[in-house]
Amino acid sequence: MRTSKPFSTISYNTSDFLRLKLNDLIRQGLLDFWVYVEHLPEDDETKAHKHLYCVPSRLVDTAQFVIFFQELDANKPLDKPLGVIMPVSSKFGDWFLYTQHDVAYLMSKGQSRKFHYDLEDFKTSDTDYFNEIRHRIDFSKSNAQQRLVDAVQSQIPFQELVLTGIIPINQIHAYEIAYNYITNAITYRNDRTTHVDDDTGEIIE
Repeated sequence: MRTSKPFSTISYNTSDFLRLKLNDLIRQGLLDFWVYVEHLPEDDETKAHKHLYCVPSRLVDTAQFVIFFQELDANKPLDKPLGVIMPVSSKFGDWFLYTQHDVAYLMSKGQSRKFHYDLEDFKTSDTDYFNEIRHRIDFSKSNAQQRLVDAVQSQIPFQELVLTGIIPINQIHAYEIAYNYITNAITYRNDRTTHVDDDTGEIIE
């Protein structure tokens, strides 16, 4: 694929090698911006990996991009080199919410994850630009999280939320995990003075 549009990929490179190569592409004028976050393996994954998002400054051949990131594995020099998988076209909002493992976003996709990531976990070539494009994200899907927190606080049974159509049938599993998580969090703090932040839906002391 030859593209001048933003794309994303998954990298198995070491962090130092990855940043070195990405900054080299910035200097060559092939990329305007990059950001990545390293993920721990989930239950259905075998190893740690990095989710990488890039904004090209001109036409990029993604096949050559893959070759550029081949890295000798010092621990297994005879094995396949470390590297990136073939990039795909990507929208930053979806990429960021997914790679952060935003609960509401995952719920909207019928998914859930064990690990979640903070802003400090994201490494980028330009923090100001990263913050700017982050502020353009449509967070309307986060309303689903707030509705769920409100329902738990009001002690509305999960089955009733399903029956009234608040929870989509095809996303029951993801919503049930979130419902139980929120319930446990509130129960754990039951002996403390707690409340929920109106803007974020987070339980705070």
